[in-house]
Amino acid sequence: MEKKLNYITYQTFPANTANSIQTISTVKHLNRLGLRVALIYPLRNKDSSDNIDLIKKQYQFQDEIQLIGTIHPLPFKKFKILEKYWYLISHLLWSFFTVRKYYESHDELYLTRSEWVFYFLSKKNAKVVYECHQVSKLKRNLVKKALKNENSKVIVLTKDIKRELHLENDDKVKVLGSGYDDDFFYSLLEKKNNIVYAGSLYRFGESRGLEIIFNKSLNLAIDTKIIIISSDEDEVEDLEEKIKINKSNIEYQIYRKLSQKQVGEILSSAKVGLLINNTSTHADLYSSPLKYFEYLAAGLNVVATDLNSHRNLPLSEDIEFYDAEDFNSFDSALKNALNKENKTDSLIQEYSISNRVNKILNFFS
Repeated sequence: MEKKLNYITYQTFPANTANSIQTISTVKHLNRLGLRVALIYPLRNKDSSDNIDLIKKQYQFQDEIQLIGTIHPLPFKKFKILEKYWYLISHLLWSFFTVRKYYESHDELYLTRSEWVFYFLSKKNAKVVYECHQVSKLKRNLVKKALKNENSKVIVLTKDIKRELHLENDDKVKVLGSGYDDDFFYSLLEKKNNIVYAGSLYRFGESRGLEIIFNKSLNLAIDTKIIIISSDEDEVEDLEEKIKINKSNIEYQIYRKLSQKQVGEILSSAKVGLLINNTSTHADLYSSPLKYFEYLAAGLNVVATDLNSHRNLPLSEDIEFYDAEDFNSFDSALKNALNKENKTDSLIQEYSISNRVNKILNFFS
């Protein structure tokens, strides 16, 4: 009998965010393992859709997965005041009613990125794995209660998340970082002296620190282009203004809302990937950036902000680290990365999404 897996998540699709891309990649690769997969999520804004043709076009896949977009008559994004609390209330209510409607039997598998879905499924003793990507007091309490049930398990992105959640049972907790999608990221032999930053420019309303590339002292002394790939429309416009103001011998190029295939092609011909982030608690402890693994799969040398989370990344011994408060260390790290030979470590295959979903599926048993 074909095994069924329901991926229930309080995300919305289509979207260009890293978490949405990784969820779709996870679902399609689980489907390739012979599971009958359904992705269940709220249609919580005007652009949300469960039209399979639209989703296939957006994320460039042909796999036949079941999409179930649920109605969302809840207060999230409908009131300007106390928006954070309306999100929490909407998330709780949606999770409760969605689990009640779509939970079917103990024979099925459930995967979620929602702590509330995890909690309500655990109350039914469902076979559920929760992917935890950050920590809060609420998550800590819900996870602790949910893990009392026999079939509940947790995947955390980093060891620091495991520590912050106060999780000790290694049989029910697995540390598993992000993974690049095998379908789009590959290394080419010919490299240009391009430096690439791919990802969001802000996190929780706070700049990630990309402004450091506009320091007028940056002089790389070779024919170099800095490429920025982001779907943050308003922030990208601000960035373009800074480029106009900045008088530099370096060429800048900005791309908006590229497909994964297009991103993979740009990365594969570049030399250096920038892993820039601020020094917030989230960045320092909870980050396992998808773009890092994409950089490695594309054979890039990586320059990264010196953070605890970056130091703990796989293969981090090859990263050129810099101090976020010291431009000279950034300049030095960038020059070192440009002067190094590019190589693709054979170990990078360990961090593909296909390998990752195999580990997730094995974790259920």
